Amino acid sequence: MAAAAASALVTAARLGRLLGRSGWRLARQMPGAEVLEQEADRLRRATADEVRRLVDGATPQPPPRQAAPTVVTPNPEEQRAAYLIGVHPAGADPLREAMSELLERSVETNRTGSRAYLYGSILSQLIPDEARIIAALADGSAYAAVDVVRKQLGRPARTLLTNASSVGRAAGVANLENVPTYLTRLAALGLVEFDEPGPGLEVQFDVLTSDDRVRDAERRATSRRGVRVLRKAVRLSDFGREFWAAVDPARPALPAARPPS
Repeated sequence: MAAAAASALVTAARLGRLLGRSGWRLARQMPGAEVLEQEADRLRRATADEVRRLVDGATPQPPPRQAAPTVVTPNPEEQRAAYLIGVHPAGADPLREAMSELLERSVETNRTGSRAYLYGSILSQLIPDEARIIAALADGSAYAAVDVVRKQLGRPARTLLTNASSVGRAAGVANLENVPTYLTRLAALGLVEFDEPGPGLEVQFDVLTSDDRVRDAERRATSRRGVRVLRKAVRLSDFGREFWAAVDPARPALPAARPPS
């Protein structure tokens, strides 16, 4: 019994050192920190109960039966938050320590490992609809896309809608209204690019100009004078094709990265 209490006290002391006042202030700003804080509170209560039993001379009673806890697999951002919280002692700067860890890892990582790390980081940011768009573009196809802009006298043109595209319907995304946002995010990640449209996209452009989102953007203009629908094509970028080659589920797995000699 004394050994169990001592073990609990040591564990609580370690947790206190890791998650000091400054550590919790940073931790609460990160994804997944609420779960860690609840677990810390549970450990503190369990330790206090055990100490009271020892002081009072009471015989510890077995804990009441509880339903098995639901196991929640943390996402990559939560894992990163847990890493920052858990490995740095109180008083250290987790953000600077994390950068130091990345710099140290870069010394030991070869080109293949670095690419894999980059692709993994991008995968963690994608949502299912965006994955469907990448898969639809993976065969080299280009799809129609439009921007709706309004010229303003003496001022830069105002963009009313950007990156509306027929690729969402072709890819079978769940939320067609979010396709402009999806393409904007994919372009920011360097996975897709826009260029001049080819002659084979005329039918798609005809459908897009009658799309509700395009019409709504035109209606939001106080005057239709100067409103233009700019045509373009969207396709995978060179980097997007490299990314797809690495993550395509239909392809055999890439060889594991070798540590530098």
